Amino acid sequence: MGRPTPHAGTAEHASAAPRPFSEGESARIRADFPLLGRTVRGGRPLVYLDSGATSQKPRVVLDAEREFYERHNAAVHRGAHQLAEEATEAFEDARETVAGFLGADAGEVVFTKNGTEGLNLLAYAFSNAAAPGALDGVDEDWAARLRLGPGDEVVVTEMEHHANLVRGRSCAAAPAPRCAGSG
Repeated sequence: MGRPTPHAGTAEHASAAPRPFSEGESARIRADFPLLGRTVRGGRPLVYLDSGATSQKPRVVLDAEREFYERHNAAVHRGAHQLAEEATEAFEDARETVAGFLGADAGEVVFTKNGTEGLNLLAYAFSNAAAPGALDGVDEDWAARLRLGPGDEVVVTEMEHHANLVRGRSCAAAPAPRCAGSG
């Protein structure tokens, strides 16, 4: 079926040289994404390269979303009725799955609606960390890592989305972002 992936940290993983997908492998992957079955101008197969803006979803994700909306759709953590309980359980199960994938605790996983919102939340947390009392009760070594101050830099590349440049400036204690390689 698919190509076996060596587990990270194993000798097999370290020596596994990347190789391009075969035509058959590429076709099987494309078949997982219904939208990629379309043709566009001139009858050419659709190739979607704008995943920074919107990522296409494989059939298994579309099926899971449809199942949720058709059978369990309710506000997560907002109700005491059965649908809300089912929605909350599904949400928390997803958090556990993501945490396991990342090697994190479920309590460390925060879902946001997109990358921009996630980065904004992170910048907001850094900017608030300097407020008096904001980190009371937090281990001091850990708290110190969250406070940006004189000498700290927010480093971005020249290819960053404008929102990332503005976000870096919003961390009031930090200087303006410096682009990597710009000195």
